[in-house]
Amino acid sequence: MDQLGPLQVRRIEGRFESLAKARQIILAAWLLLLLLFLFACAVPALAAPRVVLDGRPISFDVPPAIDQGRVLVPMRVIFQALGADLAWDQAARTVTATKGQTTVVLTIGSRTAYKNGTPVALDVPPKIVSGRTLVPLRFVSEALGARVDWDAATQIVTVSSGTPPAEGSQGVAPKPETCLIKREFAWDYGGKHWTWRLVVPEEAYTYYTNLKRPPTDDYSVYVTDPADDAFISSLAARLMETAVQEKYSPKQTVEFVVTFVQNIKYAYDNISKGVEEYPRYPLETLVDQEGDCEDHSILLASILKEMGYGVVLICIPGEHMAVGVKGSDLPGAYYEYEGARYYYVETTATGWSIGKIPDEYLRTKARIFPLVPRPVLTHKWTSKGTPGGWLELKVEVSNDGTATARATKVYAALDAGNGLVYDQRWSDPLDLEPHSTGTYTLFLRLPANVYTRLIVKIVSDGYLADESTSDWFNT
Repeated sequence: MDQLGPLQVRRIEGRFESLAKARQIILAAWLLLLLLFLFACAVPALAAPRVVLDGRPISFDVPPAIDQGRVLVPMRVIFQALGADLAWDQAARTVTATKGQTTVVLTIGSRTAYKNGTPVALDVPPKIVSGRTLVPLRFVSEALGARVDWDAATQIVTVSSGTPPAEGSQGVAPKPETCLIKREFAWDYGGKHWTWRLVVPEEAYTYYTNLKRPPTDDYSVYVTDPADDAFISSLAARLMETAVQEKYSPKQTVEFVVTFVQNIKYAYDNISKGVEEYPRYPLETLVDQEGDCEDHSILLASILKEMGYGVVLICIPGEHMAVGVKGSDLPGAYYEYEGARYYYVETTATGWSIGKIPDEYLRTKARIFPLVPRPVLTHKWTSKGTPGGWLELKVEVSNDGTATARATKVYAALDAGNGLVYDQRWSDPLDLEPHSTGTYTLFLRLPANVYTRLIVKIVSDGYLADESTSDWFNT
């Protein structure tokens, strides 16, 4: 994912540009000024509906959709969350879910479903969106014995199953408990003193501190992880509401949010966490009320992205991380990425305006990370000899990213040196969902009396994602 070229800093003068520009042009003139203040978050009701199961918000890699007044959600996540076993027939484009004595069958594009063999008419059929199969939430939930309530004002669907969600259900965030963490934030902007209070369930914070840190320096995965979207959305909405009340321009709104983040204490990871490198998820930084450059940048990027601004992460290799905000004709330093200008924003200390960059980074090349969900693959393996001169290899591939790893295969070979191999094998492909693991088994013919080593490569969607080798050994 790092085909992004290094970019040089440039300087220009002019105006700020908003992602809401297209909307502003098509609206009536008397609304235009208001939308300039509201920016891209003007109508919260247009956000994708949220689903809460037994008190726990469920996150999806493809957001729920509303079709003819019915909410559709990704099938695998909801069925697993409800504790159902799932089978998919690619040829028939049919999904079968089983829970206890109940079997539900749905077919893509068909308005007829089956519950224990009895046909049931659907208001809307299952469909495929962005490569994911979406199914009617109310039907599948009620068919599996759950109760469904819809709050149109908040766009929240509440599902009550009567039993706890299945352990390990994909995308299920922790259930809020009575133990709450409370934090106070204060900062100055526009000649006024501002305060904000955060209240978050302790279990939600613990959920993030227990998460494995994805083995990548592309920290966009901390921004695109959907599990804390509800908290970030709430904060972004509160900041936007204040900006609207104060009649801030889009540029002033960004400055208002930047100042909020800049006032969070800077702390080195080895002091605050006891390890050399510990990137925090946004909710962790808010609760800890401290962090280093990547933590501040991840938090700021998450908030601005939720508010509708074009945002990237700017990584100065081995040195520093900052945020780039999309704009045009502004004074200050910017990086060019995919035909757009992203203005440098320093997050670690107060007083740094948009486009102002520390002198030591002024002519330094940087890597640009767009805030796009992507897979992050790692693997581990074990091997053993079997009768008949075969080597049995078991490979466990984990996706710690925020997007599905498509057509993920394992290649294994016994090295003969000089680019040659004694034997090689490919596995069948699997699609690995975010935060999931796939296990592959391959058998290699072991030649007698040779000096060799095992080569293992993970290939996903046609690209090499990870690889490893064993020590050399004699057969």
